[in-house]
Amino acid sequence: MSETKRPITSPITGAAMAHPGAVGLVGDVAWSYAAMSRQIKRYIEFFQGLNFATGDRIMVIASPSGKFCIALWALFHNSSMVCPVNPAFPKRVLEDLVDRLRPACILYDGSEEEQALGIAARRIAMSDLPGLADGSGNTKPLPLLDSMAHATAICTSGSSGTPKIAVHTLDNHLYAAGRANANLPLVPGDVWLLSLPLYHVSGMSLVFRCAQAGATLALPEPGAALEEELARLGATHVSLVPTQLSRLLASDRGVEVLRDMKGVLLGGASAEDTLIQRAWEAQIPLVRSYGMTETSAQLCATKPGAPLADLYSSGRPFDPDSLRIAEDGVIEVRGSTIFAGYYQTGGGVIRPETGDGWFRTGDRGCFDEEGRLHVQGRTDTMFVSGGENVYPEEIERVLKGMPGVEEAVVVAVPDPEYGSLPAAFIRWVGSVPLEEAALRARLLSELPRYKMPRAFIPWPENAPNGIKPDRAYLGALAAKQAAADA
Repeated sequence: MSETKRPITSPITGAAMAHPGAVGLVGDVAWSYAAMSRQIKRYIEFFQGLNFATGDRIMVIASPSGKFCIALWALFHNSSMVCPVNPAFPKRVLEDLVDRLRPACILYDGSEEEQALGIAARRIAMSDLPGLADGSGNTKPLPLLDSMAHATAICTSGSSGTPKIAVHTLDNHLYAAGRANANLPLVPGDVWLLSLPLYHVSGMSLVFRCAQAGATLALPEPGAALEEELARLGATHVSLVPTQLSRLLASDRGVEVLRDMKGVLLGGASAEDTLIQRAWEAQIPLVRSYGMTETSAQLCATKPGAPLADLYSSGRPFDPDSLRIAEDGVIEVRGSTIFAGYYQTGGGVIRPETGDGWFRTGDRGCFDEEGRLHVQGRTDTMFVSGGENVYPEEIERVLKGMPGVEEAVVVAVPDPEYGSLPAAFIRWVGSVPLEEAALRARLLSELPRYKMPRAFIPWPENAPNGIKPDRAYLGALAAKQAAADA
């Protein structure tokens, strides 16, 4: 918990006063900002009755819902730290997070009941939260928020099997939302579809962006086709990762819906130039971005209506003095959007910094002559093969440019002669997989021979399903297969 307090008016209060009839949230029901404010007050009273202490961690294992979003704001007002986690995490990972966070309770919904009940901690079902408040409740503004409070603890994807826990203040989230809204305008009446999970910082950021702008956050029906939900809910904006964009572009309906939107924000993973060109030619209002969990989502983006040359990059930093490239090529960042630090077992929060106060992202990148950022991959995925440095993203970029390749991930597998060799997992879509000889020929036309994968492995059906591929899982699987083949 931060020792400094800075009281601010809740964005929900601001939206309810300025646009009381504006719809703030659409899920199982539609909520105006005034109705959201009344319901948040009920939840605040409910949580206060549970005697949570300031700074208590509340773990949430649930799919996005109206109750989830209302509970978020109520917990922020109670100065609790909300810890949304991926319901697909294995039980051992969830138990490890419980050991590290020591949550005051686990808030879960019915679809995740089995996961929640298997964990030794206090549990509260979403169904136990208060019902809808009627319109006769008190109309006083919500209590002030402490913008310096530790508001969220979000697991990083990382490249190891154990996620780090990044802690953000409300100030981090609100400042990031303000800068993002200044770049891609959002106004009352706009509808942003929540197509990314709330346990990911890109999803969480939309809670703040919509509230600040008085816009609508729309929750899709679980399992429904994305293009149909975009149309049904009248979405004007959406955040996508490259795989989602690729699938929508493969659908006539998807292209039709995206083309009519105000903004399609692309981030979360590297995107191939061929995908960007397809979106450009389809007249999709694309906005590229760069950010990470530790930066409270994007801190760099292209402008709406940017030329194709800009869209081949991640755009320019919102604050020119917030991003630099170190001598070793690593992207370093600083500023008000940078997280408070990593949560430590026992309750501490530590942010690693350089001697002059910058955070090293672990991403490699460079600026071009126009000041645009180009992200080149991760430092922590690089491995040495026969004395040569291998950056998996270089190989993945070539593979993902081939016909029918929807996703490709390259990992290192042990080798007695070379130390490590690359192995490639490939997910195919819409065509018969290319022969291995064709894959090798294409790779050799663009890359040196030492970067050639020793094996091309079909995408495993039971691979964890997240915004980014689970490199740790795929690496372990490839190593196991290599050992069996030895």
